[in-house]
Amino acid sequence: MSEPVTDPVAGPLAEIVADVLPADVPEAVIGDVIAELLPAEGPQVLADDPVEAAAAITELVEAATRQVFAPDPLADPVAALTTPAPEPADPATSAAARAGVDIRPVDTHVDVAAAVSVLDGVFAPGAGHHFYPPSLLRNLLAAGAPMLLAWDNEMPVGVVLALPGWTASGQPLVQSGPMAVLPTARGRGVSVALKLAQRAWAIDRGVTEIRWTFDAMAAVNANLNLRRLGATVEAFLPGYEGLRDADSHTPLPYDRLLVAWHLTGTPAVPAEGAGTLVWAVAAARDGLPVLDPTWAAAPAALVTVPADISALRRDDPAAASAWQHAVGAVLQEALAAGWQAGWDPRGAYRLTPPPTH
Repeated sequence: MSEPVTDPVAGPLAEIVADVLPADVPEAVIGDVIAELLPAEGPQVLADDPVEAAAAITELVEAATRQVFAPDPLADPVAALTTPAPEPADPATSAAARAGVDIRPVDTHVDVAAAVSVLDGVFAPGAGHHFYPPSLLRNLLAAGAPMLLAWDNEMPVGVVLALPGWTASGQPLVQSGPMAVLPTARGRGVSVALKLAQRAWAIDRGVTEIRWTFDAMAAVNANLNLRRLGATVEAFLPGYEGLRDADSHTPLPYDRLLVAWHLTGTPAVPAEGAGTLVWAVAAARDGLPVLDPTWAAAPAALVTVPADISALRRDDPAAASAWQHAVGAVLQEALAAGWQAGWDPRGAYRLTPPPTH
């Protein structure tokens, strides 16, 4: 966040900004946008001539609220002219209402600043640098990337990024990227609302599949993706993010699961399995993981993960690494052998072997 302007024209300029901008735009977001658009020599240039400064700020603020050029590579231009716009998908609308948010596309510089502020608040708090710089988001928008913001009145509280693309067979695909919800807005279903809005965006463009990866050790993410949304685990990707940053809490690169969210038909639900469940990975009394090597012969297996892997990585990196080794070994072996992975309400992956013929 830039330092506030303290020169004599600050008061009048604030009034001009208030007159130009919609009333529901957060002040913090506008401050970031204006700071970014100001000349490199800084706010002191505003003190030269109040009239010129007022005109300059007016122009800057108007530029900030202009739309970012965002072509839609998955849209059908002919259908757009001949087909009425579809009604919003009921699940997405209902989810947003339950979460108490309004979900809108990112399409102006103000929206970009809002998205950056949410991403920074979740992924880079106090870091002194952006998690994703505004220029990157603007370039993604220029390529037609769908980005959605969740607004709680005038406050941006959640964002999900994505890229349009195509499968190996040439079918349209949405590759979903980072999703962030501010801590003050969690527990309300904002993540579900964002994903369902993303789903509606994709369906409107004839897309039948959304893919993304998530931290295999993150219980909250696994519950959302596999149990609540019904995505299907496609693969285990060890060390997907490469070498960790120097300030990482764990020496290991994070393992990730690749999931596919099929938007047509009934979501695939892994079979419950019959017989006795085996805890392939469970927590011992000392909090470390215990592996049961007989899991591969069981009719179904559970793989527990820590309830808060982020806290464990921060407070006990050695224990976090032990958990990642144990969980990753089982998930990698099971998925490579054709087992299906779902999420069990007991806080564990539920693995079921492939059907026998």
